[in-house]
Amino acid sequence: MNDFISKEQRQFKFKLGQYIASSLSGFIAGVIAASLIWITALRMFGY
Repeated sequence: MNDFISKEQRQFKFKLGQYIASSLSGFIAGVIAASLIWITALRMFGY
């Protein structure tokens, strides 16, 4: 379950910066994973 949770101890000037960095990296990983799934599905069905 903790495979996608980073345990880095980065110091941000504001606490909000830490949440934004974590959310952004999660969003980017999700976009990449979803894109790979859609590309694979489209190629399987011949589009």
